[in-house]
Formats: sequence, structure tokens, C-alpha cells
Amino acid sequence: MHPLLIAIASFAIAVAPLAAHSQSNYPTKNIRLIVPVGTGGPSDLVARLLGEKLAVSLGKPVIVDNRPGASQIIGANVVAKADPDGYTLLQAAANMSINPIMVADMPFDTIKDFAPVTLTHLTPYVFLVSRESPVKSLPELFKFIKDNPGKINYGITGPGSPHQLATLLMAQMAGPLGTMTEVTYKGSTAAHPDLIANRISFMIDPLAAAAPHIRSGLLRGLAVSTPQRNPSFPDIPAAAEIMPGYQFSSWGGVFAPARTPRAIVLKLNSEIGTALATPGYSKTVYRHGAGAQAQHAGRVREFSASGNCAMAGVAREKS
Repeated sequence: MHPLLIAIASFAIAVAPLAAHSQSNYPTKNIRLIVPVGTGGPSDLVARLLGEKLAVSLGKPVIVDNRPGASQIIGANVVAKADPDGYTLLQAAANMSINPIMVADMPFDTIKDFAPVTLTHLTPYVFLVSRESPVKSLPELFKFIKDNPGKINYGITGPGSPHQLATLLMAQMAGPLGTMTEVTYKGSTAAHPDLIANRISFMIDPLAAAAPHIRSGLLRGLAVSTPQRNPSFPDIPAAAEIMPGYQFSSWGGVFAPARTPRAIVLKLNSEIGTALATPGYSKTVYRHGAGAQAQHAGRVREFSASGNCAMAGVAREKS
């Protein structure tokens, strides 16, 4: 068994007795899992897979509710303002770390207004162009950008989004590339038609979201953002092979409103950890280029408070 799966399973076994001894009858009604992005991305994929597993293990339907927009703030705000009873949850992403740096006048506090439940996945990114693009490799992309000053545009999903920060990190590490224009979309799925049609020059997108279009040949993967090649796409080089030191990934996790009873948080942590450890779930997530990842709730707080160091550093420089 994969070492990560062993660790997940061991953790689930360790916390299960804590949840079992609680006096809560939770859940007694449907659970709503808010996904603050559109359909098709890694957070949506994970939420739907988890929803199916949790509906069976908890005995109540889990309704996945996509609320995209505003760098995931719209969906997260629904959960921040919800009753702390465990029936409204958030499938969050790394924007929980970055939004406080990039966005003024946040309608909630990402630390004080949420109770972390567990990490769910780690998300590598991939440099993408249309199959209609003349660009065939990452060095060719850099040359293309330099040769077309002021004419290059790229897709992001909002200020402070991992898409934006991955691109800014690329620009910092690749040397002067000249002026590029950001085009903002509500999510990866919304951006893909323009990217496929070559109406935007390139995009750095979650591998899980782009995987179907790479496999179909509609999009061309130039490089993955992790230090090593991804096992699901071994022919796509790692960006670090061309830009030594380049490394970028995002994370996802489940959050509840602040003041949600600890017994409910522990029960959800245990049930999600068990779901993540099932071979079918893990195989699906890995096939889409992401990685299953369960952690104690305290570790999620660390991610939310500090964020990915590279992402936070780029965000502060941008702001």
C-alpha cells in the first residue's frame, strides 16, 4: 500500500474512538458541502467524491453546492455565516491563506470564522497552451512572450488565486518577460473554452482540472509545477527541469463554521480520513493528477494561517 494511504488509514483509526464516544447523534439531516469554485476543478472533484462516500458512512445525503466567484470568497462567506452545527461545510483551497494578503475588506476572518476539519488533497499545476498554439515547450513559451510584448494574455481565477501566483512566480524566476495581461474567470472550467480556442495565450491550471483536455489533445501540457514529473503524465516535464527551483502546488481542505462542536469536527475528520484512504477514491484522485491527503485538524490551521511559503511570498510582493 502507498505510504500516504497507510498514514491516512492509521490516523483515521486513531481518531475514530474519540468521535464514537461523543453524545452527538449527528447527522440527522442533509449536509451541504459548499465548493467555492465552478465544476470540473480539483476542489469540485474531491467534494463530489467525498460527498458520495460520506453519504454512505454518515447515512445522510451530502449536497455539493458550487458557489464560484471573487477568488472563492463568495462560497466561503456562506459557510462563515452559517450556523455552527456541522450541516454547512466548505471544501476550501489555498485561497484561505492568500486572500487576506491580496484582498482588502474581507467579509470574514479566515482564521477566526472557520473550524478546520481536515486536509483533503494536494494539487499540482500544469503550464498549458492550446493545441493551436505554436508553443511546444516551456522555453518556447518564454520566447513567445518576449517576442510579443504587450500581446500576451493569460488566465487566472481572481486576485490571489493560485493561477495568478503560479504565473507571477514564473515571471519572477524566468527573468524579464515583459508586460502580460491577466484575464479573470470564475474558475478553470470557465477559462478552458478560451484557452482551447487560443483566445488566451496560456494558463497555469490545476492538473486535475486540465487532465481531460490534455488527454483529448485539446490542450498541450508544457510542464508540471512539482519538482518531479507527475506519474499520471510522465511525458510532461517538470518546470524545475527548465527553471531550477520552481515549485508550486496548492492544497484543499474541509472547514466548518467557527464554534462547531468538537465532537462533530472529530467525527467528520474520522469519516473523511477513512474515505480518503479507500483505494477507489485514491485511484481516481491520483488519475486526475492530484494527491489524497488527510491530516489532523490542527495541521489545517497551520496551512490556513501561514499558507504555502512560496505562494505567500509572491502574494506579498504583488500586493
